[in-house]
Amino acid sequence: MVKSLSVKTVGLSLAALMAQALPLSAQSLLEAAPVVTRAQPGASEAILSTRAAPAVPEEKKPGGLVPFEQSAPDYRLTGEDDVGRFTFNLSAEQVAKGGSLSLPYRNAVSVLPDTSVMDVAVNGRPAGTFRIASPNDFKPEQIKVAGALLKAGRNEVTLRARQFHRVDCSLEATYELWSELDPQTSGFIAAKSEGFNFFDDVLTVARNEAGVTDIRLILPQTATAEMLNDAAPVLQTLALFMNRDDLSVSVGDRPGTGPGIDLYVSTEKTRAQLGTTTVIVPYGLSVANAGEEGRAMVSLRGATRAEISSQLLAAIRGPLKESLDSGIFATGTGTIRADASSRYQLSDTGYETRVFSGRLSRTDFNMVMPADFYPADYDTIGLRLFAATSPGLKRTAQLLVRVNDKVVTSYPFRNTEGEQFDGKLIELPLRAFHPGENKVELLAELPTASDDACAPEARNDAKPRFILLKNTEITVPALARIGRLPDIAALAGNAYPYADGKPFDIFVERPDGQSVGAALTMLSRLAIAARNPLNASIRLSAATAVEGRNALVITTDKEFAEIGRAGKGEFPLDGFAEDGDATALDTDPLKTAAISSAALLQEASAGPGTDDAEALLDAFKKSTTQPDGLSWNSRIGSWFSMAGARFAQWLNYDDGANRTLALKPDQSLLTLSQIPSPEGSGTWTVLHARSPRDIALGVRRLVEPAVWSKLDGGSAEIQTASLAVNMLPAGTHFIAGMTDQSPANIRRLAAAWFSDNFQFYVLLIVASMGIFGVWLGRTVPRKGVRSDQ
Repeated sequence: MVKSLSVKTVGLSLAALMAQALPLSAQSLLEAAPVVTRAQPGASEAILSTRAAPAVPEEKKPGGLVPFEQSAPDYRLTGEDDVGRFTFNLSAEQVAKGGSLSLPYRNAVSVLPDTSVMDVAVNGRPAGTFRIASPNDFKPEQIKVAGALLKAGRNEVTLRARQFHRVDCSLEATYELWSELDPQTSGFIAAKSEGFNFFDDVLTVARNEAGVTDIRLILPQTATAEMLNDAAPVLQTLALFMNRDDLSVSVGDRPGTGPGIDLYVSTEKTRAQLGTTTVIVPYGLSVANAGEEGRAMVSLRGATRAEISSQLLAAIRGPLKESLDSGIFATGTGTIRADASSRYQLSDTGYETRVFSGRLSRTDFNMVMPADFYPADYDTIGLRLFAATSPGLKRTAQLLVRVNDKVVTSYPFRNTEGEQFDGKLIELPLRAFHPGENKVELLAELPTASDDACAPEARNDAKPRFILLKNTEITVPALARIGRLPDIAALAGNAYPYADGKPFDIFVERPDGQSVGAALTMLSRLAIAARNPLNASIRLSAATAVEGRNALVITTDKEFAEIGRAGKGEFPLDGFAEDGDATALDTDPLKTAAISSAALLQEASAGPGTDDAEALLDAFKKSTTQPDGLSWNSRIGSWFSMAGARFAQWLNYDDGANRTLALKPDQSLLTLSQIPSPEGSGTWTVLHARSPRDIALGVRRLVEPAVWSKLDGGSAEIQTASLAVNMLPAGTHFIAGMTDQSPANIRRLAAAWFSDNFQFYVLLIVASMGIFGVWLGRTVPRKGVRSDQ
């Protein structure tokens, strides 16, 4: 549920008020890291898609375009009836003049153009309709919108795609239907504004050619950790204010180019180190035009860090408040933020009741489970269905519920005369969910006898087959609560374990511009996941354990640091660190203090030598195995082992996809893993790459919305050549904390543990039968056999 205003305000200002001053250190900055080639919409819905989209020439982009805030994955509408929601911001002057929606689109070649249409509504009122008929390329489509339909601030556009197959009337054919907008040229064409003069004007910043929102933090060549910590709360607040999940942060001593934002943050102490500059930064928090058209400058200047925090808090309570409430804290955005013992309705996701006349009705929403939720079979999530079916459906009609792309339950519509459901309870297993973001889909398969004839011209759209009411309920039971790590789904969905307000460290072990940019990009993405600024303390040094503190570690191989120090590579001659060059370049604490630990050896693999030795040993075992010579005991044991593994996969809804044997930091572009801190009371999230360029490229791939929302398991890697993302399930978990120590929670935890370790019951039954057999064998001979004759 949405937090109250006071809670939101306190949460947003927490990091700004608690920032810690750090010692100074010298820095030499690099140019911005190379951007990741954005995936072309429609190429694939999987996170493995890397097909490049052609850049849109500037002359083809509509003038005065205010872009939609949503990222590329939201621009695709699939199936026979799908709805997309987009938001954009307008000033009062632009509302008065009106404008038009720019909706360039293309569709699957299988879509029938005669009857497929796109309905458009603005702020809940109809704005127009156009036919879906562009299978070859993006077709420009503009709809005039009068000022009466608009409002100052955020406006919502609702697109409903109703599309039908040309020749195939099977249920499977509905998955071939799709239409998509071009993210680069979609938006609202408004009267051209005067640039960036107010805070809300920043919401209209366009994306760059890579399809991301560029934020560039401007720092001098002699930047320090203190400057980064001054800027971190402002950067996170800006990310929350914009409410975009495709942010990319870079660091440099010169302003950026193209559409984006240049961010300046300074105190009087750090401003003295800036030296001469052509940019005049006014006192306080302000917005202005940058040197290049389409680029904004956001600056915050104060006498001290405390004054910066005070100014930021005043802005959160003042000019930023309305946009924060209508953006990051808005309800009805397709997401339920679930809490234990709570009840929600489909209307809470923004769903509106609509009649469906096709073959496969699809309704989906995201459900964010608590970060310390323990998924197991100790209870179920209740789906109380309020719906109705029409007469004439086949007996194969049914409702399927998919969670994270896996079918978890079904309910047959057996009554061919039609039936009404007034709160029919359908139970969803808790084990199918995981902490963080979960995608839930309600699929109603509605075949009729007429579908067998497959005559599109005979289809009767006026006769509905199914209606799903918006008061359909989702009931969340009392949950077992315990923090179990590693869990990168909880990291991506809830910023766990960094979102509890406690201070934590961000160690940048090779502190060049690209590594620092990667760290700030991760911090911004985690702040959006937490919906609050995080209380982070950036340290430009080797990772060191601090009692009770978590850490995010950005690290590259020691060999690249040595190359940079010798001036043989692309890195600066004078790398910077808090404790001097020796600390940053001559030590590699991640390998000695972290990778040497048993947990990371299991989760993130050992070094190259160990991998080679294990591979040789496995090959030797396979080459010397003689299957025909196995004993019966070995065969039976092997069969039971494989059967147990298959049963465990079925029990955990695990199809084995995206599995790798082990992460290979020496062969991957980027690896992400979580381990206990060396002193044992905290958690380290380690991002490792071979070079600063790789860490920047890998992080930008990692935070892509299509990738970030699907992160799951104990660790992940990004392949060097294909940029494909592999995820490895956690072999073992360690406890990160338990805030609820009530007897009820302990009982639920015990039930969850027993459901995970079902072998215990088998052993208990076998042991009980054995004890009974021994007792019976000893008792009968001693007592003898009693006879009535």
